[in-house]
Amino acid sequence: MKRQKLFLVTVPRYSIFVIIICLALSMIFYQGGTMNDPTAIGYSFTHNFFSDLGIFSLKNIISVLLFASALTVCGLTFNAYFYYFIKLFPEKNINGLIARLGSVSGMFGGFCFMAVGFTPSNYILDPHIFFANWAFRSFLITSILLSIALYRDNRFSRYYVGGYTIFAILILVYVLILEFAPNPGISDFSLMFNVVSQKIIVLVFIFSILLQSFGNSKLIAEKTT
Repeated sequence: MKRQKLFLVTVPRYSIFVIIICLALSMIFYQGGTMNDPTAIGYSFTHNFFSDLGIFSLKNIISVLLFASALTVCGLTFNAYFYYFIKLFPEKNINGLIARLGSVSGMFGGFCFMAVGFTPSNYILDPHIFFANWAFRSFLITSILLSIALYRDNRFSRYYVGGYTIFAILILVYVLILEFAPNPGISDFSLMFNVVSQKIIVLVFIFSILLQSFGNSKLIAEKTT
């Protein structure tokens, strides 16, 4: 039970802090350049993707290392989280199966986030795009399956279930943006639209992790009393 609380409550909360700090520092050290303006100076919150922080060059090495560190923490946290989340559903029934499938998909998504940090888009673009896209697709699958599993399990409050469902809807919207939004390279507006959409979904991830940590904390507390 102590390990469950550690990886389902404590570690995710601290990881959010570490990831935000690493990304913020990476933005500060970013040397500049956007998809449509390579001469731009510094990091633009509306014109630079997070992945731009990982563009590999000697002058950008500090930003690259911080970006890779942030995504490594992110990926490891998600993998540990879902490994222990599976243990909340030990029953060998349909609900347990749904929860396990959702958790495995989340672990794959965590791996994809880590891989994004080690596949700089200016050197190995295709793998970078693959891992970036499947990170979000995997979490769409995870959020749908776990929304169903939590809804069917009366241990979880309706607020928790509702939060997970909203999370699933917002990820679906972002996946549709990835698939059908205008190419960010065709205009400044298209670039801004894609970049800001990415920033919003990352904020959604942060709030979702916090929500889940509080829900897990309550559930674990009830199991120990």
